[in-house]
Amino acid sequence: MDCKKALIESGGDFEKAVKYLKEKGLAEAKKRSGRDAREGIIAVSYTGDKSAVVMSEVNCETDFVARTDKFKDFVQDTVDMLLELDAEDVGHLPAEISERIKGAAVSFGENILLRKIARFAKSDANRSVLYSYIHLDGKVGVIVEYTVDDAGLVNSADVQDLMKNVSLQIASMDPVSLSQDDCPAALLEEQKGIFIQQARESGKPEKILEKIVSGRIKKFFAESCLLEQKYVKDPNVTVGEYIKSVSDIAGTPVTVKRFSRFKLGEE
Repeated sequence: MDCKKALIESGGDFEKAVKYLKEKGLAEAKKRSGRDAREGIIAVSYTGDKSAVVMSEVNCETDFVARTDKFKDFVQDTVDMLLELDAEDVGHLPAEISERIKGAAVSFGENILLRKIARFAKSDANRSVLYSYIHLDGKVGVIVEYTVDDAGLVNSADVQDLMKNVSLQIASMDPVSLSQDDCPAALLEEQKGIFIQQARESGKPEKILEKIVSGRIKKFFAESCLLEQKYVKDPNVTVGEYIKSVSDIAGTPVTVKRFSRFKLGEE
């Protein structure tokens, strides 16, 4: 019916009818751009030599669309393009990507949003390993840069299991930083303020507030910093202790250098 109307509007001129449909579709896509889009998929793409990896979250409005092969293919192709074009900022997307997103909104009939991008390149050509883990069918994604001192042991079962298990830890436990040393200062100050207010509201004397807050900050670090979190598969050790023990067994030091975690729909 849309095609019939387009031909009528264009007086039977096929090229004008195509132009009419495109303009109509883009106009409708613009109207949809304000609608909430928090379903979708998180996907990753590597360069051929595994020297760089991109993770991106692409959103749509409904889970119905998100589960289609057409949308999954669109997302993977889009992440491949982000990698190829060196895109790493959603605020400054290459024109090819922006046009692709607009076209998808027309094709899928929903608001399509490229929400986030994370890009890692190896910081050490010889020792770095880039690893990814996609959880819950694309609803949580993690990329991690590890360093393995003995490159010859990267593919050993012990090292591969370690990288998989720590990536799973990040996906499931959502650490805010690698260690307390690199915990964001603004977040730490915010937490301190909350803990002080909670202690005062509980009626605790001012003279012991500092001790109470110090204890709660320590607990915050233990829950929020990757290396200090309890290891999910063995709560008797921390993640840092787990990494050290497996490194000893594998015969090479393995280190988590950095990570990025996306959860579908989160800002």
